[in-house]
Amino acid sequence: MSQTASASQKSRAESSLQHRKHQAASQSHGILEKLQHEAQETGSHAWAAFSSFSWLWPIRGVVYSITHPQIILSVRHVLLKSLVTSIVLFVVLAFFTFVPQMAILAVFTGPLSPIFALVLVGAESVILISLFARALFLEPALTRVFDATLASQGQTQLVQAAKTRDASSTARNVGSQLVKPLQALSSDGLIRYALSLPLNFIPVAGTVLFLLYNGHKAGPGWHSRYFDLKGLSKSERAAFVESRRAAYTAFGMMTLLLNFVPLVGLLFSFTNTVGAALWAAELEAKANIIDGEIGSRGEKKLQ
Repeated sequence: MSQTASASQKSRAESSLQHRKHQAASQSHGILEKLQHEAQETGSHAWAAFSSFSWLWPIRGVVYSITHPQIILSVRHVLLKSLVTSIVLFVVLAFFTFVPQMAILAVFTGPLSPIFALVLVGAESVILISLFARALFLEPALTRVFDATLASQGQTQLVQAAKTRDASSTARNVGSQLVKPLQALSSDGLIRYALSLPLNFIPVAGTVLFLLYNGHKAGPGWHSRYFDLKGLSKSERAAFVESRRAAYTAFGMMTLLLNFVPLVGLLFSFTNTVGAALWAAELEAKANIIDGEIGSRGEKKLQ
C-alpha cells in the first residue's frame, strides 16, 4: 500500500513538472512572439519614416540658411554665443569623458570605439546645452528665426495674427519666460534622452535605435511654434502629429544627427528651425489650397 502511495506521489510530481515545463515553454513562446511583433512594428515605422523623405527638411534648412543668410544673421549675437557655448561644453566633456568612454566601447566595438565615443560625447553635450543654453538664451532667437522663415515663404498673415493674439496676454508670456529655465531642468524629454544614451554602447544597431526612439519623441517639438501660431489645442496637436508620426520621426532623427556634429552641433539648431519652418509653410500652403478647393466646390453646389 505504501508502494502504491509512493508511485502515486511520483506520478503527481512528474505531472506537475511537465505542467510547469509546458507553462514555461508557452510563456517563452509568447514573449518571443511579442518581441517579434514589436521588432516588425519598429522596422515598419523606420521604413515609413525613411520613405516619407521628411528627413530632407533639416538639410533643406541648411541650404536655405546659406542662400538666405539674413534670416540667421538677424540673430547673430545669439549665434556667436551658441557657438562659444557649444565649443566649450564639447571640449570640457571630451577632456573628462572621451577616454573612459572609448575604453568601455572598445570592448564592444574594437577599433571603431573612438568614433562611437565621439558620437556619445556629442550626445551628452546636447543634453547639457538643452538644459542651459536653450532655456536661457536660445529659445527666443529660434522663435524669431522660425517666424522670419515662415514670413519669407508667404505666411506673413499667420505670423502677424499670432503676434496680435500674443500681445493681449503679455503678462502671461513674461511669466512663462521666467520659469522656462526651471521647466527645462525637469523636462521628460531630457530624462528620456539621458536614459536612452547607453544604447549607443551597442555597435551600430544601438545608435540607430537611439536615434529612432528620440527622433520619434522629439520630432513634433520642432513644430511647437507652428502649433502655437495656429492656436491648436492639445488634442488637435496630438491628432495632427499622429497623422504624420513617421514623418516627424524622420525629421527628429536627422536633427539629432546634425546636433551630434562635434563643436558646431548647436549651430544646427538654427538651421533645423529653418527646416521646420519651411515644412510648416508647405503644410500651411497645402491646407489653404485644400480649404480653398473645398470652399469653391461648396459655392458651386450652392449656385
